[in-house]
Amino acid sequence: MDRNISEVFGQFVYDEALTYEELLAAEQALISDLENLMIRAGARHPDFTPTGDMLLCQCAFESHKLYMYRKFAHEIAGLLPAGVNGRLLCLEKNFNSLHVYWIQPGQWEEEERPIPFKAPPGLKIKRVCASAGKTEEQG
Repeated sequence: MDRNISEVFGQFVYDEALTYEELLAAEQALISDLENLMIRAGARHPDFTPTGDMLLCQCAFESHKLYMYRKFAHEIAGLLPAGVNGRLLCLEKNFNSLHVYWIQPGQWEEEERPIPFKAPPGLKIKRVCASAGKTEEQG
């Protein structure tokens, strides 16, 4: 049974001014530093996906602790090399809490975003016709 109730998704983008060698060195150090940070914070299933122009990462936690996410963002801001900016998305599986962090070398910002149970007004409604499997739009 999975007891991890919180997921963290990260995206770290490399500045175009970095040379290929600088990008590889930054990425290698970033993966090592992030993995160590995740393990120290009690993360489970750390995963890293280099894509060439950015690094994607993900991990899970047994509990949702806002102070831990803030400390996580703070420590990442302290280890980010020049030319790398990041974002974190921290989500409770029960959708009670969603936090977004924007991280640059030496600084970070945070925003909590509500996830309403009902869709916000004004969205296009897509209806499925069960007999034909077609989708119709309204709105």
